[in-house]
Amino acid sequence: MEEYYRKRAEEYEEIYRHDDPVRREELRVLANALRKALKGRKVLEIACGTGYWTQFLSETAQSIVAIDVAKETLEIAKRKHYECPVSFCKGDAYTLAFRDCSFDGGLANFWFSHVPKSKIDFFMQGFHRIFRNCSKVFMADNVYILGVGGALVAMKGKEDTYKLRKLKDGSEYLVLKNYFSSEELVEIFSRHDSGFDRENVFYGKFFWYVVYEVR
Repeated sequence: MEEYYRKRAEEYEEIYRHDDPVRREELRVLANALRKALKGRKVLEIACGTGYWTQFLSETAQSIVAIDVAKETLEIAKRKHYECPVSFCKGDAYTLAFRDCSFDGGLANFWFSHVPKSKIDFFMQGFHRIFRNCSKVFMADNVYILGVGGALVAMKGKEDTYKLRKLKDGSEYLVLKNYFSSEELVEIFSRHDSGFDRENVFYGKFFWYVVYEVR
């Protein structure tokens, strides 16, 4: 998957330029919600990619540390303008190189679907370790739509699903991509926040997001 995103870096943001008015409106809703949720906070952003969401976040955050595994996407992100102090570094979402309680805000957009289901709790525990009490976390990802984003592939004996993705150079990659219902999101996140319920979930036609506190 890392190779796929390294090769896709220059064309990555094309996914945000679709003409569908509902899709555009939901992207606007996501941007507004994350600005509000993380306003005034010291934020760690996981899988920042090309900095598309970092730019929106920078309009209200106090500061941002943004990490990604692909240096190609980080180089694109570094060239953009931000409204608050932002630092970028190469990092692994599963082994965060930060001290406990280093941040009071977290952002992970379009990352959760790439986490193997067997590693969700491991990722969440490591992510939450770096937050202070009452930190806010915002995550967003895709809702499954038949025929959008490549063919969905299920493998016998595996609980994860995959998407067959084709880049402009003709190369093809099988990328781990899990989709969740709103009920599944409540079940997963309530394991890590006892106060999490359906009110913490926005579930649209194209995208979902969750906002919750780390306590």
